[in-house]
Amino acid sequence: MRGNLKEKVLQGLIQCPEARDDDIKLTNWVWLNYYTDRISKNEQGEYVVRLIDLYKLPREDNVKRIRAHIQNVEHNYLPTSEEVRKKRKISEQEWRIYLANL
Repeated sequence: MRGNLKEKVLQGLIQCPEARDDDIKLTNWVWLNYYTDRISKNEQGEYVVRLIDLYKLPREDNVKRIRAHIQNVEHNYLPTSEEVRKKRKISEQEWRIYLANL
């Protein structure tokens, strides 16, 4: 799928709910689903990225900024963990209402 980074991050939040709590997991999801030509597997079967390819992949801070806007401004795809909710200063009332409407 082509598209801008916000669309890719949004798909990650929709398809991988645990990525709503973890920006690294969300970044990895985006990389593994949209930038497969930049990801390899080593002999142990672990995913690896060459340093030169980091220049061609979206940076975690950009993914994080978009995720924060979706969660904090648009109030969509909020974290699933109360601990993360507290760290991100999302009100308990807003969070509980959101969870009740899932």
